[in-house]
Amino acid sequence: ITYLCLCVCVRNYPQIIQSQRFMNHKPNKILTVATTGLVIAIPMAKYLQVPVVYARKERSIVMADTFTASYSSKTVGQKRELLVSKNHITPEDRILIIDDFLSSGSSQEALLRIVSDAGAETVGIGVLLEKVYESGRKALSGYDVPVESLVRVASVSDGVMTLVEEEGFDDEEIRKK
Repeated sequence: ITYLCLCVCVRNYPQIIQSQRFMNHKPNKILTVATTGLVIAIPMAKYLQVPVVYARKERSIVMADTFTASYSSKTVGQKRELLVSKNHITPEDRILIIDDFLSSGSSQEALLRIVSDAGAETVGIGVLLEKVYESGRKALSGYDVPVESLVRVASVSDGVMTLVEEEGFDDEEIRKK
């Protein structure tokens, strides 16, 4: 599925659609998870003209003072930590959280805690693929922030992905902007 993410993101069309969804929330920074979220976050940041801050999964030697939040990773089957340098998020920031997948919502919740610890405001969460058969959206519902996904996966069985049918976007409207 990571290969799918890279292929879908190559032309930046999904990032433009997602950027349009959050433009009115006026984010001044995008926060994502190192490596996996960067493929989506960087083109969105370019379109929105805002910097990208990424959370690391391991402490770098140059990271002295950090915001830290733990989460349960289904991918590796254990608790992990996300770390962001305290120099990168301030109380004045309006943060848009961007990630590749929304399944349990655990990593997005960790990013929400980091933003909260910094005293900043989260203006939205955007993901490329949402596994609607998981509890991620429900887990994030208590945070009172908009959650947008480009593709909603209803199920995966025997290597076949079934998508949630949704109304399409008006391509002409997006091209005008």
